[in-house]
Amino acid sequence: MLKKILEKKQFRFTIPKGWLLGYLMPIAGYVVFETTTGNLLSINFSRTLINLMFYYLLYGLVFLCVNRFRASMIGTTWALYLIAVVDYYVLQFKGSPFLLPQDIFAWRTAAAVLSNYKITLSKSVLLGALLLLFFTFLLWHVRTDKLNWKRRGIFAGVYLVVGAAWMTAFYRYDVKLPLADIDDDIFWWSLQGSYQDFGYATSTAILLKSTVFEKPKGYSVAAVEEEGRQIVYEQKPISETTPENIIVIMNESLADLRVINEFDTNKEFFPFIYGLEENTIRSELYVQVFGGGTSNTEYEVLTGNSMSFLPYVISAYQPYCKENEYGLASTLKAQGYTTVAMHPNSSSNWNRKTVYGYMGFDEFISNSGYQDPERLRNYVSDKGNYERLIQRYEEKQKGEKFFIFNVTMQNHGGYEEAFEEFQEEIQVTGNFAGYPQTDRFLSLMKKSDEAFQYLVEYFSKVEEPTMIVMFGDHQPAVETEFYEQLYGKPLKELTAGEADKQYVTPLVLWTNYDIEERVVEKLSANYLGSLILEFANLELTTYNKFLLAAREEVPVLGKNGYYLADGGYVTWSSKNEHPVILEKYRLFEYNYVADRSHRQDSLFMVR
Repeated sequence: MLKKILEKKQFRFTIPKGWLLGYLMPIAGYVVFETTTGNLLSINFSRTLINLMFYYLLYGLVFLCVNRFRASMIGTTWALYLIAVVDYYVLQFKGSPFLLPQDIFAWRTAAAVLSNYKITLSKSVLLGALLLLFFTFLLWHVRTDKLNWKRRGIFAGVYLVVGAAWMTAFYRYDVKLPLADIDDDIFWWSLQGSYQDFGYATSTAILLKSTVFEKPKGYSVAAVEEEGRQIVYEQKPISETTPENIIVIMNESLADLRVINEFDTNKEFFPFIYGLEENTIRSELYVQVFGGGTSNTEYEVLTGNSMSFLPYVISAYQPYCKENEYGLASTLKAQGYTTVAMHPNSSSNWNRKTVYGYMGFDEFISNSGYQDPERLRNYVSDKGNYERLIQRYEEKQKGEKFFIFNVTMQNHGGYEEAFEEFQEEIQVTGNFAGYPQTDRFLSLMKKSDEAFQYLVEYFSKVEEPTMIVMFGDHQPAVETEFYEQLYGKPLKELTAGEADKQYVTPLVLWTNYDIEERVVEKLSANYLGSLILEFANLELTTYNKFLLAAREEVPVLGKNGYYLADGGYVTWSSKNEHPVILEKYRLFEYNYVADRSHRQDSLFMVR
């Protein structure tokens, strides 16, 4: 019946002069995209025009390559809609936009944890779909001829001239600043706010600019060699004892959100961790990721390199880790430790299986190496994870020096869904109450605290000197509204220093032998590996010594700025001259990461 109705003449029509619709399709594609993301009305007119230039270039390029009007217009618009949908849900789950092209390379990692996220159809996604179907309907009834070779050649010439002129104006002359008040310097500390205010296309173009690894000023191999010879650092161990077992735990999403602003709960969620005093060192650890990007915190801890000096990437593990990736594992291995990495999930996540081999780990125990572990919310619980850790420890030979780097899974997002087997003990009370995802997350923190107590109590009975270090990889992507209430303002209005509070996690170090207890006021993840070696009274590489010396001047390299030893905070975008020690840091890191054919390996290895 429906087929007969559609075949009637009144349903057969062709839109005359369809090429006119082609001129409007980049605008239509922009409307579909930003309607779907929910940002259409937050982008002002001048910034819309900047975005539309990229849309016209995109549609023009596809049409030039395909030379079929209807196929290119429909295909491009559908592709834009799908990207917008992905962006919308990535933002909901991770608290950060879908970043092209970097996020594409993390698809396996995302697929491995997708089952714990609850996807619901939103109004913006539905409205975007309706607009998409409307424009698809119009385009389906357009008939245009293919361009002949002469016209196609003219179109290609015009496209190249216009495209080159726009890219030069955008990147070299930065026309977006005077035309639309879009400043690269304010882009980084609120990616979500930047994408909302600047538009997806413009924001992606800014992001692409940052992916170029530029050689630091004054870089040469000779300069690196000379700086290496000048490094002097006096080691400051916390004990004369060198631990036989070193256990480093990067706990998924471990965080105390009270670092942003105090709030009350029905009971304490870190009673054991905060109650530890004897043989304990604690600090606030500054990391470079929020809501995801776990491997970048790993990278900083295990190599000593700072994400601050790398081009912007979702995961340093993919583009920058290669053979002989020196760091904590290789340094311990050179001093006789068996090096074991553990993670109760897929070994392919963040390319860990390959990278851990490059770093010098002797063994990697992934999800297949956990036999029927305790689970919580479909993930291996911290308790189940530590039971496997203890099992592996008990398999070692007597007198064997042992290093374990363990990445947990229990607290991974999302936090939207409740689970019958998970009894949620913690609720926020008072003025900040009413956020179920936050309550669920804090209840998970209580479980992490209990599991850590189990681990510490086990090793407190072990005779071999043992050091356990635990820290969080990033804060969780719970309700944006909760964070905004903590701050008392929208996230996109935060200063750089305020935004950096979202990049702070707890750090606790405990030993089963006597050490000098202390509180380290502030510390960033890039220094942690070197600090562990120093505290363990082990031999340091030249690079370790440099990092520890740098820490005395600049104790924190944060996401949006850095802290000086006197407590002063400086944004990375500051026009003031940065400390000389940071320029030296750039030289070493560039030699390590980007100039591997001339890398001074002796700086990164124990002699």
